[in-house]
Amino acid sequence: MARNQGALQLDRPWSRIGWVSFAGIVLVSSIFGFVILSRYQENSDPLTIWGAICRGLGITADTAAALSPQPPLRTPTDLAWTDATLGQIHAGDVQRGGFVASNCSACHEEPAANPSHLIPILDGMDAAVIFKQLADYRSGKRSWGVMNGIAKALTVQDSANVAAYFASRPGRLQADSGMRIPQGGRGFRQSSTGARLVFAGDQQRGIAPCAACHGPGGYKIGAPPLAGQYSAYIERQLAAFAQDFRQNDIYEQMRAIARQLTPEEMKAVAEFYDAPDHHLAASD
Repeated sequence: MARNQGALQLDRPWSRIGWVSFAGIVLVSSIFGFVILSRYQENSDPLTIWGAICRGLGITADTAAALSPQPPLRTPTDLAWTDATLGQIHAGDVQRGGFVASNCSACHEEPAANPSHLIPILDGMDAAVIFKQLADYRSGKRSWGVMNGIAKALTVQDSANVAAYFASRPGRLQADSGMRIPQGGRGFRQSSTGARLVFAGDQQRGIAPCAACHGPGGYKIGAPPLAGQYSAYIERQLAAFAQDFRQNDIYEQMRAIARQLTPEEMKAVAEFYDAPDHHLAASD
């Protein structure tokens, strides 16, 4: 019995030695792998000890970005297409809107006051479009000289009334016909650059057809109908979107498209929409 106990006692030091050796190997490996090797990066200065440990664990030690002041979140518009908003637009008073719009006639109704055609036609414009743009001017989401001051002087109800007034007037703009099925001959084989982009877009660049939102044949709430609009105005707005000067497009849809268009393509689209009867014709 005594011999057996002595044998067990002789084995215990080796067990301790084994565990101590294992712990030592783990410690040395951790220091070597997490601190020494992780500190050095190719073509960069060595990391701090804390940064090296974090890098070895697969996490970042950089908290500067999280702690630094962040720029304010910018939304393209403060307007939401709720039932209440749409109801307010539809309830706009045409007669009262005409009285308020007397201040708008100098630029938007009299051709002589707009010889350069850089100011948009509003007669026949969809009321929701006018209401949104006035809201964006009022909030500063869209900036254009005197329009910001005018919009701020209008109440929300005034905006609905003005929108109803202009929407009730006949003009060059093509009304929404309700047609949603593309007509024949309006595809990628269009010989006209403007017609091709309007009716088919460009799949390779991810450019949707303009007609899907701006007509003819398809309309999106808040998107202005363009058939009959001045080409100079359309071309200028495309350039403003492309250069980030105008930023009130929801989801940046117009900016994403305009940035990919060449100046020649912008001009072609604008002239196609402005040309009489071209927006109604279907040509190969």
